[in-house]
Amino acid sequence: MKLRLETSRYARERATARGAASYNTKYERIFHKRISNRRERELLRRLLGRIGPVGSVLDVPSGAGRVSDLFYRMAARVCEADTSLEMLKLLRANLAAEAPRLSAASVFHLPFRDRAFDLVASIRLSHHIADRAGRHWHLRELMRVSRRHVLVSFFDSGSLKNRLRELWRRLGSKKRGKHTLARAEVLEAARPLGFEAAGFFRLSALFSGHTFALLRRSGGR
Repeated sequence: MKLRLETSRYARERATARGAASYNTKYERIFHKRISNRRERELLRRLLGRIGPVGSVLDVPSGAGRVSDLFYRMAARVCEADTSLEMLKLLRANLAAEAPRLSAASVFHLPFRDRAFDLVASIRLSHHIADRAGRHWHLRELMRVSRRHVLVSFFDSGSLKNRLRELWRRLGSKKRGKHTLARAEVLEAARPLGFEAAGFFRLSALFSGHTFALLRRSGGR
């Protein structure tokens, strides 16, 4: 599962200096990405407001810190983790004032003890993991290192955008399918680890298939 993600085109591009630099600016350069970024930041602000101040956050994968400032506003300690050293270099430059704690780490084998962070966030990664088992593993690893909350995005198989995409594919479109999860799968992964869903939140009902799950550890677990 590690190799399926980390040898993917997504991972290879982010691992190079040129690819990382392009990724660092694409949410500013590309019009629809700017709109998506604005919507996503607004949604994240609302969800982080539900959680409230915390002692520690793990942001994985951090990328170059596109949404990192939101975590620094709510937490006393933020750890940024990514497999790409080039992305971490850019993040250090972008967040120089924060002196970020950095970790080169795989989301499948996070180098942290169980329940190490109050909040673990993983944004815009799940849909890059080709194996369904790998997407489940990703969820479980996030919950393993979380003491209280997990905030994770995934491409929702039940979203209108995914249903339309699958319809066009059945009608002959060559557009490839997305790597999706159903909300029921997220819940199935969460329950054995003592987590429950505080809610599922769509980025856009019409224009995006991305959904954010806010998970919290059940009382007494």
